Amino acid sequence: MNASEIRQQFVGYYKGLGFHPLPRAPMLHPSIPMSYVMSAGLVQVETSLAHAEERPGDQFVLVQECFRHFDLDKVGSDGTHLSLFEMPGAFVFGPNGKADTVRRMWALATSVLGIDKSRIWVSYFKGGKVLGDYLPDDQVTRYAWIDVGVPENRIVGLVDDNYWVQGGGIDGMETPRKAGPNTELFYDRGPKRACGPDCRPGCKCGRFVEFSNSLFICREQDSQNRSMRPMAEPFAETVIGTERVAMILQGAQSVFDIDSYRPIVDAIHSFVHAPDLPEPLITDSERVIADYLKALYVLVADGAPPPGKNGRERIVKLLVRGIVTRQVILGIQSQEFLPTLIDCISQAVHSTVRALPEDKQRLVFYFSAESQRFAKTVKRGRRQLDLFLNENNGHTLSGPQIVCLEKKWGLPHLLTAKMLREKGLAFAEAEYREALDAWRYQPHN
Repeated sequence: MNASEIRQQFVGYYKGLGFHPLPRAPMLHPSIPMSYVMSAGLVQVETSLAHAEERPGDQFVLVQECFRHFDLDKVGSDGTHLSLFEMPGAFVFGPNGKADTVRRMWALATSVLGIDKSRIWVSYFKGGKVLGDYLPDDQVTRYAWIDVGVPENRIVGLVDDNYWVQGGGIDGMETPRKAGPNTELFYDRGPKRACGPDCRPGCKCGRFVEFSNSLFICREQDSQNRSMRPMAEPFAETVIGTERVAMILQGAQSVFDIDSYRPIVDAIHSFVHAPDLPEPLITDSERVIADYLKALYVLVADGAPPPGKNGRERIVKLLVRGIVTRQVILGIQSQEFLPTLIDCISQAVHSTVRALPEDKQRLVFYFSAESQRFAKTVKRGRRQLDLFLNENNGHTLSGPQIVCLEKKWGLPHLLTAKMLREKGLAFAEAEYREALDAWRYQPHN
């Protein structure tokens, strides 16, 4: 089943149950002026309901792209993370019918999408401290999973991963944070990927891939005294990750090997000229370019501003610089690279996002302008790198020096590693990671 069919199956299933379809929201939603739409459509649903003269029922379904700038550094090596991905979602407003939600979720996964039920594991909220309050375990959801036939030994109770709390929002906007328990579905990719004998959902080893979850949003945190209180109108939200479901159904090794990503990655690979580069670094870099450029394409099509220092502008800058960095790593210099990839991505997303010719021209302009600024940054960083090496009397850079180049001078550590390699010097990976962790815990203006 390809990505388009997965999307159609999801929407068709919920429409058949009486859910009202809603259109996708633009990534730059006016209700979130400082960032992008990051949920699976909650912003769109709530805005539609707030402006509707008469609400068309209590059940809604839509397909929404989701962009998470805080996941940019996760893209590449693990094969399951994307910064931009598609999340079909179904929403039910009113009292939380957990048993009904679980039955729909199970039928969707096993009967509609055809995922092997013997490979599915389930997680639920097992109780614990959330936002200062101790909350009881969600036994209603646990028993609902037992009722649909999931063996008890494949139902796992978790705390942090299974209680959703809305982000803090925008500074100066005092709005209650929504919260509630959630339950997740995982696909077991087999014991050969296990991190140990006690490997279970919640492990980060890659054996278990989360592909669907349901949120039972029933509480909110008071913006003044921070106490938790029941919501006036609770709701349930069920989503899937289209790319991860496609990976499972297509037997692909990663989300970058599915039908909607493979042509993009192959197109990138055709431009690579890095004969001495380790294969893992080539693969990671191709994946980063594919994800970042696809994200940039969709964001610009929805009206993203030019690269800059703050908010949305800074995110566009990070995407462009991340792509250029990986181009340098891969030895990609062809002028045909960007237009070829834009056309390839356009074909991959045309059924959900239609970029106009002027959108594509704007993307090229953003890319060109920021690339020139980045080239100057890299040049300054290289000069500082040479100064550090002179101070070190020929020894390679220390971890703190590499972090200084990255955080103060704007030279990505991957380019630092490349420059050191060209000089026959080692890159102190462990020292760099340790120094980076120390930097993260320091106060920054």
